[in-house]
Amino acid sequence: MLDALLSVILIIIAYKIYKWVKGRPRIQNTHNKFVLITGCDSGFGREDAIRLDGLGFRVFAACLTEKGEEGIRKSCSERVVTLRMNVADHESVKQGLQTVKGHVGEKGLWGLVNNAGISGRVAGNMDWLNLQDYHQVFAVNFFGLVDVTHTFLPLLKKAGGRIVNMSSCTARMEPGTGPYAASKFAVEGFSDGLRRCLQTAGVSVHIIEPGYFKTPMTKANNIAQKIKSVWDSLEPERKEEIGEEAFQAKTQDVLKHLDLICSPRLDLVVDAIEHALTAVRPRSRYVCGWDAKLIFIPLSWLPTDIGDAIFAWVTPKPASK
Repeated sequence: MLDALLSVILIIIAYKIYKWVKGRPRIQNTHNKFVLITGCDSGFGREDAIRLDGLGFRVFAACLTEKGEEGIRKSCSERVVTLRMNVADHESVKQGLQTVKGHVGEKGLWGLVNNAGISGRVAGNMDWLNLQDYHQVFAVNFFGLVDVTHTFLPLLKKAGGRIVNMSSCTARMEPGTGPYAASKFAVEGFSDGLRRCLQTAGVSVHIIEPGYFKTPMTKANNIAQKIKSVWDSLEPERKEEIGEEAFQAKTQDVLKHLDLICSPRLDLVVDAIEHALTAVRPRSRYVCGWDAKLIFIPLSWLPTDIGDAIFAWVTPKPASK
C-alpha cells in the first residue's frame, strides 16, 4: 500500500515537472502583438493591462468608466489604448471593435482577455434572491463575454490568437454565491465548447479559475451593502421567516470567511493570464490561489454526496428559533 502511494506521488511530481518544463518556452516579438482586455477599471484587469504593457504588448484596455480609463493612462505607457466598453451593451461592443480595427489593421488580434465581471447582489442564502439578480449577472459575466468573443473572433482568427476567459473556482464547487457561480458554470461550458470548435481555426481558448482574492468585488463594505440590499428587498413575511438575528449572523459569517480566505496575491492570476498569452504551449486551464487548489477543486472531484456532506459540515448551521 505504501509503495503504491509513493508511486502515485512520484507520478504526480513527475507530471508537474513535465508541465513546468513544457510551459517554459515563450513567444517572441510581443511588441508586434495586440491584446484586448475587458474590465480594466480595477482588480485583475487593471493589473493585467499594466503587466502586458510592461512586456511590450500593444494593449487595448476596455473600461466601463472614465475614472477607470484615467487610472490606466496614469499607470501604463502611451502605447496602451483605452476605450470605453460596456460588455452588456452590444452597441458599445461594436464601437469597441471599430476602435480596435483601426489600430490592428491586417495583423489581427493576438489576445482577448474576457475579464469583465460583476458579483451582483450577494446574499446569505441563494433563496433570498430573485430572477432579476440572475439576469443582471448573466448579462455581464456570460452574455457579455459571449458577445465580445463573437464580435472580435474574426480579428483573432486573422492573427491565430488566443482567448482567455475569466471563470472561477466556484464553477467547480458552488459555495452559495448563486448567480455569480451559475454564470461562471456557463462560462466553463462555453469555453470548453469553443476550444474544441476553434482548434482547426488556429485560435486557442484558455480558462482562468481563481479562488477568492482581495479585489473591489470582495471588499467587506461592498459585500455588506449588497447583503443588506437583498434583505431590504424581501417581503415582510419572508423577513419574519428568516429572522433578523439569523440575517445578522449570516452576514457576519460571510464577511468573516471572506476576510479569512481572500488572498492579496493578485499577481498569481496575472501570472496565469500572462502565461496563457505568452507561452509557446499554454495550458487549457489555470487554477489560481490556495483555496482553489486545496479546497474547491479537490471537493469537486469527490462523489457529490461526500462533497455535499463535507460542505454542510464546515458551513455554520442557522440558530434554531
